[in-house]
Amino acid sequence: MTAILDSNWDIETSYEALQAEVTKFHICALRNEFNKGEDDQPPTNHWVVCLETSPDSCIMLDMVPGYGEDGLRGKIHVTALPRQFTDETLRYFTYLPTSRISVTAVLESTQTAGRQIYTFSPEWEGCRYWISVVVDDLETAGHLESGASKHALDKLSLYWVNPEGQEPREMNKGTFP
Repeated sequence: MTAILDSNWDIETSYEALQAEVTKFHICALRNEFNKGEDDQPPTNHWVVCLETSPDSCIMLDMVPGYGEDGLRGKIHVTALPRQFTDETLRYFTYLPTSRISVTAVLESTQTAGRQIYTFSPEWEGCRYWISVVVDDLETAGHLESGASKHALDKLSLYWVNPEGQEPREMNKGTFP
């Protein structure tokens, strides 16, 4: 399977783990420890997708910048974790698959839609927008419950304060080719 994924993926797990069925789809706001932004920007959370495959495991999809000449090209890091989602999670929101789907099928669907090729905004932001588009793609394809993309966008449009609270936060968008 990994042979068909292009160079915009960094697979850090076994082929067998990628064959697992996704039982829950989590979007996770990671903790911003000191509630600080960078370069005079307001604070924001980094977000990841965790594809739960059992109560004790998930595959995390993390679109991160740092590639290309200017560092704004993203790459998807794919990592197996021995829990439902990363321990850096401050808040998470869960969506149920509407039918059986494997981790491999989610990755292939993401690549087929061209979502693995992504450039972050000049402010080095864009993980929230990327996730909103991926959730919308999965809902449109019938893999996630109706209303998942609207709910996700509502949650992604907030800054989740550490340890509690939230406030509206403009979503800087990256671009797809």
